Amino acid sequence: MEERLISKKDLLIETGISYGQLYRWKRKNIIPEEWFIKKSTFTGQETFFPKDKIVERINLILSMKEGISLDDIANMFTEKKDNKQFNIDYLIEKNAISNYSKEIFKTIYENQEIIENKELLILSIIEKYIVTSVITMDELKSIKELLDEKFTGIFKNNGKVYLYRKLGIPFVIGFEGDTNICLDKSVKKVLELDVVKEISNISLKLV
Repeated sequence: MEERLISKKDLLIETGISYGQLYRWKRKNIIPEEWFIKKSTFTGQETFFPKDKIVERINLILSMKEGISLDDIANMFTEKKDNKQFNIDYLIEKNAISNYSKEIFKTIYENQEIIENKELLILSIIEKYIVTSVITMDELKSIKELLDEKFTGIFKNNGKVYLYRKLGIPFVIGFEGDTNICLDKSVKKVLELDVVKEISNISLKLV
């Protein structure tokens, strides 16, 4: 499916940001250079962007708590290169997760103290969906199995992970990149995870 584009003018109107903000975020690589697409139009050359990606990224930036520097935000979006490591107790200290989430994590990752991107994602899922009983432990383990095998490709390509149930039977799907999913009406979507966004959100608490 062809990616939808939005012009720079329409983007600034839709999101309410300024020209200066847009290019300041570009210089910091908070918005990737490759999202700035030059195209010829009848009025000359104009700049367009992949609409869904950039609107989601701008909304995420605007939703971040006050007091976080642009450099800290930029570091979050360069995790693909740096893959920073954290100690699990540091996440508790920063109130990113609860002790209960740590205990659940320990049941599926024995003797693992160092937390990287994949583990951050699992901890976020535990904190948001296991502690609140949205999903079951068996469903968490199915998500973990998929991520153990496919995390790198999904993460690098800004992919998503879905959890569905049909007649009470769960199944997990991972996508690298943007994909439309067509399923019959008897299938219930339980969970939709934007992997990079999910990791970025929990990383916010560690700044």
